[in-house]
Amino acid sequence: MTLSGKWQVASGEWRAVWRCVPVFIDMKKEDGFQNLWIARLTGAPLPELLVLAVAALTRFWRLGYHSFWFDEIVSLDWASYPPPQIWEIGFQLVREKHPPAYYLTLHVWQQFLALFGLQQNDVALRALGSLLGILTVLGVLLLATRLSGRATGLLAGLFVALSPSLVWYSQELRMFQPATTALVWATYFLVAALSPPPFTIHNSQFTIPQSPIPNPQSPFRILHWLSLLLALTYALYSYLFAAFFLPGLGLTLLVLAWKRWRLLAEGVAILGMSALLFLPLARNAWLINDAESPHAAAFAGFGAQLWRQMQVFTLWRADWDGWAVTGGVLFFALLALTGVAWRGKRRVGLLLALWSIPPLLIAGLLQTINADIFKEDRYHLFLAPFVLWAAAQAVTSLARGWRWLGWSSSVVGGALLAAALPVLWTPGMLREDWRAAAAYIADYQDGSPGLAASGVAHVNYLRPAVVWYLEQRIAADRLPIFGLFGGPLTPEQMEDVIGPPLQGIETAMGAQTLWLLQSHLAGVDDLGLVEKWLDDHYPLVTEQYPTGIKLSGYALATRYAALPALAANALYPGVEVAPAIELAACEVVTARVTAQDERMHPPSGWVHLRLWLRATAPVRADYQPFARVVDAGGVWGELLLHPNGALERFPTSAWRAGELMRVELDVNLNPETAPGSYEARVGFGSNPDVLCGVVDIGY
Repeated sequence: MTLSGKWQVASGEWRAVWRCVPVFIDMKKEDGFQNLWIARLTGAPLPELLVLAVAALTRFWRLGYHSFWFDEIVSLDWASYPPPQIWEIGFQLVREKHPPAYYLTLHVWQQFLALFGLQQNDVALRALGSLLGILTVLGVLLLATRLSGRATGLLAGLFVALSPSLVWYSQELRMFQPATTALVWATYFLVAALSPPPFTIHNSQFTIPQSPIPNPQSPFRILHWLSLLLALTYALYSYLFAAFFLPGLGLTLLVLAWKRWRLLAEGVAILGMSALLFLPLARNAWLINDAESPHAAAFAGFGAQLWRQMQVFTLWRADWDGWAVTGGVLFFALLALTGVAWRGKRRVGLLLALWSIPPLLIAGLLQTINADIFKEDRYHLFLAPFVLWAAAQAVTSLARGWRWLGWSSSVVGGALLAAALPVLWTPGMLREDWRAAAAYIADYQDGSPGLAASGVAHVNYLRPAVVWYLEQRIAADRLPIFGLFGGPLTPEQMEDVIGPPLQGIETAMGAQTLWLLQSHLAGVDDLGLVEKWLDDHYPLVTEQYPTGIKLSGYALATRYAALPALAANALYPGVEVAPAIELAACEVVTARVTAQDERMHPPSGWVHLRLWLRATAPVRADYQPFARVVDAGGVWGELLLHPNGALERFPTSAWRAGELMRVELDVNLNPETAPGSYEARVGFGSNPDVLCGVVDIGY
């Protein structure tokens, strides 16, 4: 087009826009300001802002409820390296199986938070994923509105804002949500570069249609191409499975730019550049995957996998009856199929099919080299926005012919997704509660000033998870954490491999308490040999069961010549509680507890007591203690017997006169215990009980 031709087109469009003025003036004269305000309201982005507000609410809701689990700690561990090292590790895919882009992003985010002292704050760190989740919703809003119209865009954005799996992974420090965000925006930039927004002004006097072909000289088109290159490359270098999305983008280019050769050439160049940039990483991934992954037949169990993916994209972990979950997933599946099959003038159904179906077909085919390609729910999360958009497309299409059916479907769809959200913040969704485990150790040590301690993370690569939370409460030199065993252990190694380093914690470190934190034992310690060795050599202090972890405390020292430093709340009764046995001191180690405990040992809370008993003369019988939590209304907690306690390993008849014995007890509370102040009382046999201390029970 010549310069004069361009000027004529531009002048014609501006003249048409100028003709809008008298129309609005006439409307203002005839109808007053009311219709003008209605026009402004319907044209304002208030509904879009409301959808984004819903996305923000769901993604920031109870952001600190879950502890970081092992995979998230891995993310933080890699992000702590200098950027060149992060790049090297992620690019080689040997020490770490995921590419480096997300870890570099997390590194920058953590450095930014360090300016405010928040670099170890769970909520602040997770806010990165929440913000990216909101950006995903914004991208869907813009993209779906551009291709399907405002009603579909709003509904698609709302479905994505309420999707339980997308909310969940927005609150996780992993690369799955960032890759989803990048792919949504890559798709938007591709569509924006190839097609104009649906901008048309209608009035009884005139119509201004948007030109079907974008201006080849538009600087915005160039910006869209560059943004596509950046977003797509970021997705590929964040998550390897993002490559499954490339064929769909290529086919989209053919559909939208067919016979528009200049745009087609530009798109091929941009997608080709992304593919070339990804090629070295893809080669490394292929070599590693081919050597390490199990194989299966192509499309093995593919139908079941498709159904599972639909549940992941929609209701995910909804804790409803089976028929309700099945019905809800079937509802969304039928909507999504209808949306993909829909034939509109912009061929949205075809585009949604290109974005949703090829990645799943590629994954099914690649089962021949990786049988685990559908193993985890998160692996194909990046398809969820497009499947939900297809469902929204079906709803608005139905509404054109049967308004009541369309509106009711939108309400049902939104209600189902919203109703499936609350389960995300319940104990059943906890994975590995390292925060709770570390908090218990820290609380115990705060109440044990005279008892030095060490910890063992088993297996060894779990050490960063323990250290992350524990060092926020206790300095590393005060309670060192060791990772001793990482390879497979066998019974033949009990005394020459397992025993020496564990015993060295007592002899070389001078620790009097050892904390064993166990998780991910499969393939390393299937027989529980480390725990067995400790059980054979030391009495148990306590056992706690935070989700995904077993926490065991062992008393490396039980016999004492004199009392160590005790907690400030310690009592010194100095009374005989059994023949020749004196209760020299007593401590309520956990002085503040709740009657109900959903994290460590559901359903009830435990009170931990430590007795310091002295044999005043040879003890001629074996006595067993009792312990209770009481108030004027009765008994609210009783002794919880653990195997391998101090009195089992060192029965009272074997005590030496004059020595002090450390005996630790747990009292199991009645979950219905009302908040308030209670007494912890201990005794032996039929002898009168003795006050050990006061317990505050809260909510």
